[in-house]
Amino acid sequence: MGPLRPNVFTTVRNFLRCGDLASGFLRFHCPDCGHERLLAFTCKGRHFCPACHQRRVRQSAEWISTSVCHEVPHRQFVFTIPKILRGIFRKRRDLLHLLFKTATDTLLESLRARLNLPDGRLAAVAAVHTFGDYLFFHPHLHVLAADGLFDSEGRFHCMPVDSRAPIIELFRNRFLQALRDGKHVSPSRLADLLSWKHSGFHIDGGGENPVASHDADGRKRLAEYLLRHPFSLQKITWNATTQTVIYRSKRHHTTKRNFEIFKATDFLAAVIDHVPPKSKHTVRYYGVYSNKMRGQASLIPARIIRPPASSPNPQSSISDPQSQILLVPAPPKQSARAMRPLWRDLILKVWGADPLQCPCCKAPMKLSGAVKRPEQIEFFLRLYGLWEGIIDIPPPPRPPFDIETFEPIEPPCQAIKEWIPDDEPDLTRFKNGSPKQRKTLNANEFGGLRRFGFSRCSHGMFTQTGGFPHFGRFSDLRHDADLHPVVHRVADLVAETFV
Repeated sequence: MGPLRPNVFTTVRNFLRCGDLASGFLRFHCPDCGHERLLAFTCKGRHFCPACHQRRVRQSAEWISTSVCHEVPHRQFVFTIPKILRGIFRKRRDLLHLLFKTATDTLLESLRARLNLPDGRLAAVAAVHTFGDYLFFHPHLHVLAADGLFDSEGRFHCMPVDSRAPIIELFRNRFLQALRDGKHVSPSRLADLLSWKHSGFHIDGGGENPVASHDADGRKRLAEYLLRHPFSLQKITWNATTQTVIYRSKRHHTTKRNFEIFKATDFLAAVIDHVPPKSKHTVRYYGVYSNKMRGQASLIPARIIRPPASSPNPQSSISDPQSQILLVPAPPKQSARAMRPLWRDLILKVWGADPLQCPCCKAPMKLSGAVKRPEQIEFFLRLYGLWEGIIDIPPPPRPPFDIETFEPIEPPCQAIKEWIPDDEPDLTRFKNGSPKQRKTLNANEFGGLRRFGFSRCSHGMFTQTGGFPHFGRFSDLRHDADLHPVVHRVADLVAETFV
């Protein structure tokens, strides 16, 4: 998993305070009977807090389906890459833009070639998911796109039903070329991927029938799935006897079961692995649905002409769009903030209960004010008998440490250095010595330094690359005939631990 990213600490810390009255709240007062209700603040986090993320999904999906998408047929595409390439994006989330670019370029080029529209414009909303059914790291792209292209005059050309095999091959070649140009994959691995009979790349088009142009609820369902949370609370079961988490989902094709068992710490590690980096957008808008095109009113026609979705011969309607035309009004231009529903409306829609209705006299309650200062929070909570104090969780020690006792653990490299024979070079001399001493190394001394994480810099000096040796080179270390037998044994044990 590697070290935790800084934004993960902030996300988890805010989640622990989500809905906690000790972190601040709003006061609602009933003017008829005097009853008061306290509403705690939320963390407003994404991809970790299920409640706050689901509220954002409801808000954004309503805006996408009504104010972004035109009333034309839509389809959801899912772009998947081979499992062997997914590890590239685990530690380098900034490379996910390659998946965005290659997938949307592939979709645009294939639609232009099929519809014979060199200047056709795409209309799509794309969102990257890094999770699968069982929270394993599985980066793939979901694209909610209009099932066709817009021409320069505003006519919409529907895409006929066709095989997606050429599109998959185009996506495969473009994605591998992007990895090769960025030197993210070796030539030997690239040749191996190109030689596979089953490439591992896949594009799912959501079936033969797209969502109809008049089906606003269908577009909203696709948008909600596009923005969904990485995990569901309904799938989580805590087993107090075994101290494990049981996560249930659909039957997996590899494990042949519909559940996965995690230790508590492993489940938390799997969840926080899908928290996106700070200030990184996971949803992007392309073509006609981009922010630029929606803001330029002169380029968006007041009416859109498209062939009817019920046309028996899509090819004939595309070749002659004026034979049967249907005038469709463009969606009204509204901002996402203006379309954002109130939390009261969301609770009414989901739970069917009005949170501002007084439980005593059923009269509407009014907002009295916000309580944010610590002394005011403690005063009101003590007044209502709700004060429990603020529990401050101390930060964990610096790694490595034992997860059960929080006691520090000695790094494996220190254990190896304790078994170094006396004839090995003095590492402190080259680590703390002068530049002239660092340069005066013979072949045997340099070999000893390489075993413990030292490497030669461009200016000829030797520096230590980290606190741990390069465990990926233990295959060479174990076959070194000059090493002491004890070091051979320690290298074998460490290699078995870290492989």
